[in-house]
Amino acid sequence: MNIVDYSTYSVEELLDVRSHISSDSPNYQALIAELDIRKDKIDEYSQQQEQQAFSIAENRVKIIGYFQLTAAVVVLFMLILLVIDGSATMLNSSIAIIAIALNAVAGYTAINEMYDKYWISVLNQLIQVPSLAIGSVKTAYSGLGAIYLYIDWTNDVQFGFSASFSPGFSFFKFTGISPTQYIGVDILALIFLAALLTVSQVKGTASKQMHPTPNSGAAG
Repeated sequence: MNIVDYSTYSVEELLDVRSHISSDSPNYQALIAELDIRKDKIDEYSQQQEQQAFSIAENRVKIIGYFQLTAAVVVLFMLILLVIDGSATMLNSSIAIIAIALNAVAGYTAINEMYDKYWISVLNQLIQVPSLAIGSVKTAYSGLGAIYLYIDWTNDVQFGFSASFSPGFSFFKFTGISPTQYIGVDILALIFLAALLTVSQVKGTASKQMHPTPNSGAAG
């Protein structure tokens, strides 16, 4: 059997072969030898791939920021409408003001890459994850909208997906049992959380490496 000439392969092709080849293949040793020869290029390629993935995560964080700023504007507009038609109460006005402030600050810090304040966006997304109607209580919170994976046991137990446009916080306390019984998890909020946590962790680590504490290198 002819041994494959891996010197003609690109770095990406070499890595693809490495992920699929068996150690007892007659071409295995030739592949390992070529990987060793091009170790520096492979390391450089891996770093480029990691940087590209990180850049995508950074862009997602900025998108999250714009979503949050938009949510602040939408909730503000809704509050103004409530005030105009006279249906605003102290409770829903207070909740709306909190939601506006939270989304505005979270959006501003995310767009401006203030990674040390990403915890505000993390908090904002975290409280958007659950949506539920249990017993006589029904509550949900979202920026602009949500995509829910839910379990509903109103009649029969069933799983499903649902999407909704419902800016702000809602809370209902029924005199009896809520007409629907379910627990939902906002998939969109979880995706945003993952991006926020990834960027925050990487930037935080990079900052510590660039600005070590005075005692970080001390011994004894």
